[in-house]
Amino acid sequence: MRRLLLLSAILAVILTASVLADRANKAVEPEAPNTTNVTASLNTPVLNARRIPEWLRRPRSNEEFSVALSRVLNKPSVPTNRCLKVHRDGIEIAAENSNSGLVPAELQRLVTVAAVANFPPDTVFVTKVVGNETSVINAGVLEGDIFLVGGADPVLSTSDYLSRFATERTATSFDQLAAELSAALRRRGITSINGAVVGDEFRFSPRETDYVGTVWSETDNANNEVGPLSGLLVNDGFIWDRQTESITRAEDPATNAAALLTELLIRRGININGDPRSGEQPPSADQVELAKIESPAIAEIAMRALLDATTAEMLFKEVGRTNGLSSASNDAFYGMLVALFQQGLPIEGNQPRDGSGLSDQNKVTCDLLMAIIERNATDGIARSALTPIAASVLAPCAPLGGTNMRILSADRGSVTALVGEMIASNGATITFTLIANADTELAAAEDFQPCNSIQTSLLETVAAYPENYGPPQESISPLAVVNTQQTS
Repeated sequence: MRRLLLLSAILAVILTASVLADRANKAVEPEAPNTTNVTASLNTPVLNARRIPEWLRRPRSNEEFSVALSRVLNKPSVPTNRCLKVHRDGIEIAAENSNSGLVPAELQRLVTVAAVANFPPDTVFVTKVVGNETSVINAGVLEGDIFLVGGADPVLSTSDYLSRFATERTATSFDQLAAELSAALRRRGITSINGAVVGDEFRFSPRETDYVGTVWSETDNANNEVGPLSGLLVNDGFIWDRQTESITRAEDPATNAAALLTELLIRRGININGDPRSGEQPPSADQVELAKIESPAIAEIAMRALLDATTAEMLFKEVGRTNGLSSASNDAFYGMLVALFQQGLPIEGNQPRDGSGLSDQNKVTCDLLMAIIERNATDGIARSALTPIAASVLAPCAPLGGTNMRILSADRGSVTALVGEMIASNGATITFTLIANADTELAAAEDFQPCNSIQTSLLETVAAYPENYGPPQESISPLAVVNTQQTS
């Protein structure tokens, strides 16, 4: 019915314009002499569907596109545990098992980012250093401890640690906090502390430094993919050795953070007599604030979560805490569902057991991934997650005609997954998502690498829209104009 109404409206406009033009010509020269004119004769009548070829072509184009997409999954190499969903301008073109929860690997981070989008855009994490108001100062010496209080900042880092990465990444400068603290101490006449730097990770309670034994296996952390998780985390919770360029997980993240601050203060001429340790800050009524630093905006931190597993896990814990629960993995799981539900996203079949995709207990549906991408079609944190294909790990298999593609992919163990969008040559927006889980990691060892046959086939099929689907454009476009002579 909509198509008929649209066609009628277009034809009415064309007919009206023709009548008005004819009347205008007669009004200009009513007594014009007889002349011989060459006029154009329409081979395609005004009231003809050829006048709107794209509209005429679309049904068959969609049908052929859908058939081509089904062939992507009907190859013997594609696991039976898979889901696919493809839309054109929000209209479903193809779907298979789209509400089935599958292991998403790193695409779990897109779900984490979507949940974080529920936070106010001005959300920041604050790390502060406080002293005890009862502590006295004698001849430049502070008699007592100072307390480094964590605010669960996922990106608090020293410049030395950041140098290990080839590209710049979002961070809160721990060096700047140390510089401001040393300046504040000097303003108070303090050049020596007869006490220690005490690290307080109170933000996350009960304390969990990782999820081993709950949703991670003992071997999941063997390669230091994720640091220990804490309310006071510096350098992703790792001890960085510049000499050997190696990292080691800190057994006590709060003590590690206190040790780093101690070292930075000593470099700046503040003598500290006590050994760094973890502990609790004094009651708020007894505190005096010495220095603090705020993190970058939450949207910037969310983008780092796509690159850094520890950042993703810290945000996962914060989602649980923010939704009135706790940062424990089970509570964060429910907090994630609450945040997604509040945004109107489909949560049935989804199990966000961690933030980074390290856990094989995670389950995500193609329905949820599609909803996340389309909900953020014009703005939002999640949309920024998609990378131009030429700048992604799938650049070697970027298809011809796919220059307008933006994608996010994952390939780990028995999982290959892909989400993306493409602006087609006819202006249509194609959004797509695919997850496939092999029966075993051994079966996927050769196949599930970036640019594997499943990903390549989907990308090529999408990139061929609309040119390869539907009748040729010239066969349904208006016919050529024919010139004829008339004498009047």
